[in-house]
Amino acid sequence: MDLVPGNQFRGLDNIEHGTNSLFDIYPFRAFSHFSSPKIDIYQTEGDVILKAEIPGVLKEDLNVYIDKDSIRLSGMTRKNEEYEENNVYKTERSYGSFSRTISLPADVIADQATAEYKDGILSVTVPKTEPRDIKGHRIDVQ
Repeated sequence: MDLVPGNQFRGLDNIEHGTNSLFDIYPFRAFSHFSSPKIDIYQTEGDVILKAEIPGVLKEDLNVYIDKDSIRLSGMTRKNEEYEENNVYKTERSYGSFSRTISLPADVIADQATAEYKDGILSVTVPKTEPRDIKGHRIDVQ
């Protein structure tokens, strides 16, 4: 057993590197590098704020749906035909549709949400509802 702090996961790094190398050799692009948008989500005293990296997506191809406790991002990255597939040396960019649902850390007022998309970053700000005193109660099991 390796007792040096931080070395217990070294083998996992090697597995990930080996897997990525395998996908670089074989054309499984749909499985290798495609991922959902990376996000930051935080709250201020009155708002919940989500920032999502969504580069290469046209604003017209981006959809944001919100309810009282979650936000769903979906859209499509389109491939422009700058080159022929048989002339490709390496391709790491992903194309196609994506969707991600993010649970919110507080209940929000969905119909007051605002969104801005600039430089590949989507920013969604939505006001939080007033805290409710939710009380549970015992249920008799029959």
